[in-house]
Amino acid sequence: MRRRIADIPNRQLQQLGSAINQWQIVPNGTEGYRTAEVTLGGVDTAGLSSKTMESRRVPNLYFIGEVVDVTGHLGGHNFQWAWSSGFVACQYA
Repeated sequence: MRRRIADIPNRQLQQLGSAINQWQIVPNGTEGYRTAEVTLGGVDTAGLSSKTMESRRVPNLYFIGEVVDVTGHLGGHNFQWAWSSGFVACQYA
C-alpha cells in the first residue's frame, strides 16, 4: 500500500527512524587486497569543510571515504582516508 509520508503517523515515522539508525550491517567476508581498487572522481573537496566533512552548500550533509574526490596510492591509503574522514564527520554529524 502506498501512502504519502505526510499521512504516516509521527509514532510510525519515529519507529522507522529508530530502526534505520540502529540498523547494523555485518560483512560476511571479503575478497581481500587482491581485488581492492581505487576510484577516481566524486564530491569536490572544495565543496566540503575540511574540519567536519560537511557540505558547504547543504547543511547537515556529510561526505566521506571514496565518495569524495581524494585519490591515494594502493596499499591502504584509501582505507585510511575512509576511516579518518568517517571519524571526523561523526564528531560533527
